[in-house]
Amino acid sequence: MYADFSESGWMMFTRTRHRVTALVAAVLMGAGVVAGPAAPQAEAQNGNMVIFGDSVVADAPSMEYLGARIGLHPNGKSDPARWCPTSPNNFGKQAARQLGLQPRDFSCPGAVSISRGPNIVAQIDRAVRERGLDRATKRVVLQVGFNDTYNHIGEDPKKIRRDYVNFMRPQVDRIRRAAPNARIQIVGYPTITGGDRVCLFHIGPNMYDATPMPSVSYWEDLAQWMNVDLARATRTQFVDLKPGTREHGMCARDDQREFAGLIDFYAGPGNAPVHATQRGHARMGRILAAS
Repeated sequence: MYADFSESGWMMFTRTRHRVTALVAAVLMGAGVVAGPAAPQAEAQNGNMVIFGDSVVADAPSMEYLGARIGLHPNGKSDPARWCPTSPNNFGKQAARQLGLQPRDFSCPGAVSISRGPNIVAQIDRAVRERGLDRATKRVVLQVGFNDTYNHIGEDPKKIRRDYVNFMRPQVDRIRRAAPNARIQIVGYPTITGGDRVCLFHIGPNMYDATPMPSVSYWEDLAQWMNVDLARATRTQFVDLKPGTREHGMCARDDQREFAGLIDFYAGPGNAPVHATQRGHARMGRILAAS
């Protein structure tokens, strides 16, 4: 159930809502907290699956991400043109293994398209350069766009959707040329919010806030339609994660929640706050493999 906050407590939440919204946006750029165990790699004989995207699919283990963010990782500073930290058990890799494909993961926390930051173009450049994309590629998974939503606050959503498609269509064309035998899948995001509310603070078993924050719900909806538009414009498959994750967002009960809150000790293992948990990645991996 929702925590029974006092009137003064709710006033405090109202006053700090904008600050929390900004914090959620920052976390969504990719900040790790607790690393989970990795599943063993499987030998794939049937080609590869190439994975592009942001922190939701990358699911970078916390210490690796933090080291890469400040340049203290053995591989140096995170750079999508060279390397980025990713989880060995994110949903893209899980789906690849279930399909008997070798995962080639070029995703990077914080990835953007029409915004300033680690651009998705650099991931595709790297995949082409390193021959991750080739005639042996059977599937290409692309999940990006959420980080572009809150970077364009105040803009007409129709313009954002149009700009996103105009920017991303040539990138999909590049992927298609480099991997002519691949099925390209534009993957939407899982359920995050509970209506117009976020549940950031899980303070006890099934006790949490339900803070009105329609901006986050708006970003979630906008990212969904940006990618629906892209799939239609490029005649690729859109993999909709919403139906399969509808009851598992950050406002779900402890045993059903697969997208963690900001402070959340009850959602089970995961690599980052305000990101999918291990259970969430397992579910998304199954959905993707079956698509």
